[in-house]
Amino acid sequence: MKRRFINPFKVKGDWFKGNVHTHSVNSDGTKTPEELIGIYRGAGYDFLSITDHSIVLDITGLDGKGLLLVPGGEMCIGRSEAGQFYHLVALGVEDLPFKDFDYSLDPQEVIDHTNAVGGIPIIAHPYWSGLNHGDLMKLRDYHGVEIYNTSCDYERNTGLSASHIDGMIAAGLEPYIYAVDDHHGAGRSQVPIDACGAWISIKAESLTVKSILDAIKKGHFYSSTGPEIMDITIDEDGVISVECSPVKYISFVSTPSLGMKFHAEDEPLTKAVYPGRPGETYVRVEVTDYEGRTAWSNPIYNF
Repeated sequence: MKRRFINPFKVKGDWFKGNVHTHSVNSDGTKTPEELIGIYRGAGYDFLSITDHSIVLDITGLDGKGLLLVPGGEMCIGRSEAGQFYHLVALGVEDLPFKDFDYSLDPQEVIDHTNAVGGIPIIAHPYWSGLNHGDLMKLRDYHGVEIYNTSCDYERNTGLSASHIDGMIAAGLEPYIYAVDDHHGAGRSQVPIDACGAWISIKAESLTVKSILDAIKKGHFYSSTGPEIMDITIDEDGVISVECSPVKYISFVSTPSLGMKFHAEDEPLTKAVYPGRPGETYVRVEVTDYEGRTAWSNPIYNF
């Protein structure tokens, strides 16, 4: 079985932890950019993108105090089959010259613009947005989709969009997978703060905006809300081996009705080996710890 995988564990560089979807008081967040810098730097993050609505925040005058700031923004545009906006995050852009919250604007225009200026377009929280399979299949050339969104999870229990992504992949698309916070800081009682709950771990040559964006574009990352994936290897027969921090489950999610899940028994799992099953077109790795926190690899494709 031949497999195709952009493997971040096999490239040179160092690992950096970051959140690429966050809001400040400059749109609908409750924290200033300076406060966000303090929160994420204090939690051990290496980089942060403040992706406010309607604007790309000018970060040139902000002191990250060791936290790298990556420019970005978010647009709410178009109309899904359920009559809802598409939410698109654009990383690495200087501006988004569109009217936000515009039902008449085709989301593809924002995706095409983002790509044209060297940015990275990401479809945000499809479950929370009420997007269905048809909505997602209409768009092309975006880099990835949010599989997990902390704010949507904490506020509405609609933060996990794994089934949306698997449907897209099964239909032939190849999105990268992102876990993000989408921090707003609503401060509602009986709800944890929606910060520092999710991230992408990137293998990059250095902690610079160019290096981080280049590594994201190449797919040199995985996503997590807690566990660490230490290594993924694929031998010449297509056997996938995974090493990770101690977890309760290691899952190989695949084409509908295929794949396989390994359960810890007397002690936590730190590795699993999966030979694959006939008929699979892709496999992606999920590892889940005893607190329900998960890490997700980007998809591995068969050919």
